[in-house]
This record gives sequence, C-alpha cells and structure tokens, in this order.
Amino acid sequence: MTFILKKYSGLLFFLLGYLILCLLMSIKDLSFLYVMMVWNMLLAALPLFFIEFSMLQYRKNKYIGAIVFGILWLIFFPNSAYMITDLIHIHSEKLLWIEASTRYSFNTGTIYSTEIVKWVKLLVIGIGVIYGILMGMESLNIFYRFLNKKIPKLISFLLIAGVSLISGFAVYIGRFLRFNSWDLLMPIALLREVFTNINRFAIEFTVSFAGFIMIMFLLYNLFSKVMVEASKQE
Repeated sequence: MTFILKKYSGLLFFLLGYLILCLLMSIKDLSFLYVMMVWNMLLAALPLFFIEFSMLQYRKNKYIGAIVFGILWLIFFPNSAYMITDLIHIHSEKLLWIEASTRYSFNTGTIYSTEIVKWVKLLVIGIGVIYGILMGMESLNIFYRFLNKKIPKLISFLLIAGVSLISGFAVYIGRFLRFNSWDLLMPIALLREVFTNINRFAIEFTVSFAGFIMIMFLLYNLFSKVMVEASKQE
C-alpha cells in the first residue's frame, strides 16, 4: 500500500495544489463551486487507487480483498467521466455576446469578456476535468491490461465496453437524479428512482457517455503506447 501511495505521490501533490488554487478562487469569486470541484476530483482519483489495491491483493492471492476493491473501483469509476459534466457550471459566465454591427463591417459583432476571473474559472474547471478523466482512464487501462493476461483481447474489449455502459448510466443517475456512489447502500430508494426515470433521453445519454468513455480510453491507450515506444528509443 505504501508503494502505491509513493507511486502516485505526484498526482496527490497535484491534487493538494489544486485544493490551494480552489481555495484562493473561492475567496476571490465567493463561490462554493471550487470546493465542489476538489471533492469531485477526489472522487475521480479514488478508482485509480482502488484498482491498484485490487491488483495488489490479487498478487498476494488474497482474492476476497481483490474482489472487494474491484467492486469499489467499478462503483467509483463513473466519477471520472462525471467530471466532464462540471463544464456546465461555466454557463452562468458571460464570456461572449453578440452586438449589432454595421453592414459590410469587418466586425462580426462578437464581443468577448475581458474579466479575467471568468476565464480563470473556465481554466480551473478544465484542469479538474482533465485530471479526473486521466485518473479514470489510467485505472481502466490497468483493468484492461489485467484482463488481457487472462482472457482473449476481444472479450476484454467487450468487458471494457460493458463498464463504459454502466458508467454512462451512472453519470446520468449522478447528474440528473443527484445520487452519489455511496447511495448504493440504499438500493431500494435508488432503484425506485431509477426505474421511475427511465426514458428515451436516459438511454441516449447513457449511450453517448459510454461512447465518450470508450473514445477517451482508446485515445489514452494510443498515447500510452506512443510514450512507451518513445521511451524505448531514448
């Protein structure tokens, strides 16, 4: 466990730095959003540690522990993809608007805000989104590499697609029904709300986000291979 924490110490220090940045922004902007962003980033980081702990337990032949941490990984993994929805919080900031312009004028009428706090807010949210997605993709990649050692690649890929579908639906539940990962401890209330709110949009949203997760995973996987090849050539 100490080895895992040391391995990802840089990412943890980055999270600490982000916390300080958000505290400064919350003082400047007087918004609770930045506290929420740190919390969401923490939740998005947990899957990486859960899958690492699961692999560690597996290598020690402690299969019950491996299964427990594996389930925790699956439960918290959707928090990574959920981070992309935090971009909606920039909607209240007027970063550009359209004003009438004279005919044949080179000025299109598009005016951009020059209030730096609004642009920094966009950057802070963007950093959180990128961090969360990268942490999630690394955890998914660890799971994928583990599967490839045990089963054919096609089946591994199908299982990743299944995880993506589950996660896409979990993002829908989190964003629209406002449930969290720990609400699984109250399954009856959760299932009642889920079945009540199943509709066409829920399916479309789930499939869209599952596709997004798969695309991010494939992109992350390609970049990882490029980086490995580059390191070999050095």
